[in-house]
Amino acid sequence: MTTSDVRHWFTRCEKRVQDWLLSNPHAALNEHSFDAVITAGGLPVRRGSTDDHSEAYYLQPADSEYLIELRAAGYATDGR
Repeated sequence: MTTSDVRHWFTRCEKRVQDWLLSNPHAALNEHSFDAVITAGGLPVRRGSTDDHSEAYYLQPADSEYLIELRAAGYATDGR
């Protein structure tokens, strides 16, 4: 994919965060990624775990799917 939807918050994240998000679209956000997503305009959702009673922030399901589609289309953050 040579172009991307510049309106999506993902395109406003720094390359390091984009790489991590593309590799981990369904993972709990670490602090750096959480801050980057919020700053870029994304809205993470909080999910709790029933087994250990902890909570973490994740991407919205639609955002996770968007990143999976970008990755499948060959989106590269290094411009290739």
